[in-house]
Amino acid sequence: MKKLIIIITILLVSVTGFSQDLAYFTNGNLLKVNTLTQSNEGITFTLYNSSTEEVFSAKKSELIRLIKENGEIINFEGKKSVTNNDGFPRSIVAFNVLHTPQGRLTMAYKFINNKGNIGFEVPVSVGLFEDFDMDPIAEIFNYSFYSMFYTGFTVNWYPLGQRKVSYLLGPSFRIGIAKDRYYYDYNYYDYNEPKEQYYSKLLLNNGLMLSPNNHFNISFIISMGIMHHNAPPGEYKFRTTADAAINLAFRF
Repeated sequence: MKKLIIIITILLVSVTGFSQDLAYFTNGNLLKVNTLTQSNEGITFTLYNSSTEEVFSAKKSELIRLIKENGEIINFEGKKSVTNNDGFPRSIVAFNVLHTPQGRLTMAYKFINNKGNIGFEVPVSVGLFEDFDMDPIAEIFNYSFYSMFYTGFTVNWYPLGQRKVSYLLGPSFRIGIAKDRYYYDYNYYDYNEPKEQYYSKLLLNNGLMLSPNNHFNISFIISMGIMHHNAPPGEYKFRTTADAAINLAFRF
């Protein structure tokens, strides 16, 4: 298909007799240009039929190909970025800055489908504190609970698609390892001790995503749901749980 498009382009240029080259850029632009110089580093050019003679330059990493007026095709190393129908790149790497004061490093890889209305996410979170009593911001609804590691899978729905301001809603499943305090009494005295345990969470995300440009966004997300953990005998194995996120993200 690509070869057919190139052949048609060459034929059109030849038939019309226009004395211009066609420059294909990685950002999707296609310009009619008069090429002045060409090297291994890129090209310099003026715009075809422009009222000014301003000289522009483009690096080879910014170009996909140059089709000369004589039909010669010159390919460059630039690659067109994968975008959805809204013009936003589909791959996202996000960092949750709100988890940092909790001593947790939380990052996620997200992939948006081509329509821009469904996103798939895989998070990874690692607790950096050895003594979880140092946690300055305790787990919401579970003040003695500290997550040392979790991963999972999230599906978010973007009803408005990918825009400057987008709303998201969707379920999130997490599985991880945590420390919690086990409280008990012995000889009429109350004691507690830390216990390492496995846990899983099912959350519902609600949030807003702001995209000032195509390659950067910031999102604000509140998540609520239930948690199951292997609690000691006599304690509840299911708890209400919640989380919050302020994600700084790069799209590519």
